[in-house]
Amino acid sequence: MRRLIIGLCWLLAAGLAWGGGTQDLAQLERLANLFLKRELEMRAATWTLGQLDRRLAVPACKALKADWATPGVTTGSTFVAVSCQELGWSFRIPVRINEKRLGVVLNRAMAAGETISGDDVRVVDISNPALASNVLTDASQAVGQVLRTGAPAGVWVRNFMVRAPYLVRSNQRVKVLAQGDGFSAEAEGTAMANAAQGEQISVRLSTGRVVRGMVQADGSVAVVF
Repeated sequence: MRRLIIGLCWLLAAGLAWGGGTQDLAQLERLANLFLKRELEMRAATWTLGQLDRRLAVPACKALKADWATPGVTTGSTFVAVSCQELGWSFRIPVRINEKRLGVVLNRAMAAGETISGDDVRVVDISNPALASNVLTDASQAVGQVLRTGAPAGVWVRNFMVRAPYLVRSNQRVKVLAQGDGFSAEAEGTAMANAAQGEQISVRLSTGRVVRGMVQADGSVAVVF
């Protein structure tokens, strides 16, 4: 494999006679650093970029491009691809990304159905970002939410573990606000399920008709015809 790579480099170097000169490899590394700065500026991350083998030789390019070599892997050990589409060459530069991640954890054991308060959670560093999938990153995302299942103290609070509090409960009497083309009306009915704000729910009117609408912030149900 090494002989193949060296041979390819010699062939590429020989092809520079077309007049474009040899690509400055340091320029490719600078481009990769600028790419990482742009990609990671909104993340609390630092990185260490590797170097290209200085024995590599390719024609100089006027339209360089940098991108993730593997778009799904943008943390930990990964690669930045620098390429020249016009001339058909591409290199992968190794990079180690150290990212500080924050996550919400429970301060105490809680049971299913309990509403989370500000004293129930805290935000701490996540030492291994690979374990941070679905973890809430800000306490405000948890406070006021209801736990779907019980959880012990110290557990990460993940998005699927919480839900918005119910504003409407099954068999509760609710106001129904109906709107349509040129008309609006109010009625009362009985909720047929539990629902939080913004969720769809079916309501049985006093006439026996069942309508479906969205729960509003005041607990009413808006139905659009």
